[in-house]
Amino acid sequence: MEEGRNGYFQIVLKGDETWIRLVESQGSGKPVDMRELEDYLILHRIQYDKVPLFSAVSANKDGLHRLNREKTYPIPESLLLDVSDDKMTVTARFYPPTEGAGEITAAEIKGDFTAQKIKAELDMNAVQRFLKERRYCTDYVLAKGVPVQEGTDGSIEYLFETDPLARPKTNEDGSVDFHSLGLVRACTKGQVLANIRPEVPGKTGTDVYGNIAYPREVKKPSVKFGRDITISGDGTKMISDIDGHVTLIEGTVFVSGVLDLTNVDVSTGDVDFEGNVLVRGNITTGYKVKATGDIHVQGIIEAAEVEAGGQVQVARGINGMGKGVVKAGSSVITKYINSARVESGGLIQSELILNSEVSARDKIIVQGKKGFITGGHVHSGNLVEAKTIGSDMGTDTVIEVGVDPSIKAEAAKLEKEREEHKKVLARLEPVLVAMAQKLQKGEKLPPDQVKQMQDINAMVRKSKEELLSIEEKLKKLSVTPEEESKAQIVVSGQAYAGTHVVVSEASLILKTDYHYCRFRKEGGDVKMMPM
Repeated sequence: MEEGRNGYFQIVLKGDETWIRLVESQGSGKPVDMRELEDYLILHRIQYDKVPLFSAVSANKDGLHRLNREKTYPIPESLLLDVSDDKMTVTARFYPPTEGAGEITAAEIKGDFTAQKIKAELDMNAVQRFLKERRYCTDYVLAKGVPVQEGTDGSIEYLFETDPLARPKTNEDGSVDFHSLGLVRACTKGQVLANIRPEVPGKTGTDVYGNIAYPREVKKPSVKFGRDITISGDGTKMISDIDGHVTLIEGTVFVSGVLDLTNVDVSTGDVDFEGNVLVRGNITTGYKVKATGDIHVQGIIEAAEVEAGGQVQVARGINGMGKGVVKAGSSVITKYINSARVESGGLIQSELILNSEVSARDKIIVQGKKGFITGGHVHSGNLVEAKTIGSDMGTDTVIEVGVDPSIKAEAAKLEKEREEHKKVLARLEPVLVAMAQKLQKGEKLPPDQVKQMQDINAMVRKSKEELLSIEEKLKKLSVTPEEESKAQIVVSGQAYAGTHVVVSEASLILKTDYHYCRFRKEGGDVKMMPM
């Protein structure tokens, strides 16, 4: 198969007339480019008639064509240098001389490089290749910059189960076994809890003009841990110092023994514990229990205040008597909720909810033999699922799904803070780069400028840390329009008339009973859809 060769053109002088020779492309080569030809003629001030010339070029055939009846002086062999947009590649295209005019030399090519202030090393092999084969209207790469080598962000590989949700088992008869929650994630002394991969900095590059190109700044692994944990001497492993329970809460690893109590009452007083709490009996009226980890109650929670960084699991139920408050960072799993206020950062699961204020960031699942929600206000970010909502007695019941307005407000506030930090970085980073370039050139900065550079560097570092923190918070708060549009209320049994249904701020009071249905928002209204 014939090797590809680009088509090209050559000016031909005939007395007082100027002609052009067109040479057709061969094989996979490209034909003459009309725009390139016109640029060449304009550069050398050669008059031409565009219409016949365009027709001749389009034919891609060898041929001699008159351009004008004017005398043109001989044109030597020449080249055109092109620097890529990223300033990392220099390409040359060469053009043939008129008959008898001079041919270009390696020294002249090198001189053109110098004239354009290109500092990258000239590829003499490419130059010699052209001088040997003399292919015109063809790209020759004559120099390349040194590309940036990007680094790698640090990371952490956790070697234990990090999912905060412990889900109960459903029995064959449809009831839920709140005693089998799979809560304990045990660890032993000396156990490696996580592998820490340090960041790998990138390497600077240089463009063809000698300017330094910097790699992006790599992120250090965010290693956060509580007591009774040690980092290995080489900084690559996180190790437990005790036998205990390991959890990951908002990016921080905790290892703790479990605080084991019979009851929370007059014998214990209020409880505030850094770790997990197991109450084998009840949390009685008027007392407070707070834990950074999980709280597991094998009896009931009365009109008490309970707050967990992780899960709250109650084997028998929550009987708040109108005063009880239960809050959990991840989930609440309980037999029932009666006359209480319950809040969860993830899931709430129960067999019934009665006359209570209940909210969950993700889902509320009411299942089991009863599976009803009657009275009060139940709100979830994505899903409320129950057998029955409302009652035939007309008890005021509000079931709501969709993003909590307070979450939207918090996200808007964080986005505003993020833009402010970006403006600070956009203003300060160029100043740092300019000072760094002066230092690289060997210039000595006066003490006041050195102090200024240190202060600016500290401000930039602080803004970047703040930006990272804001991004993490926004990620936790983020809810896409697609996610919000999926918010729904699912009823596997009966939805009673009079129940107030709200989906993403669109409201509907049921005029009649519905069975086996779901409620979603379409357009601006709540629509009932069959299962």
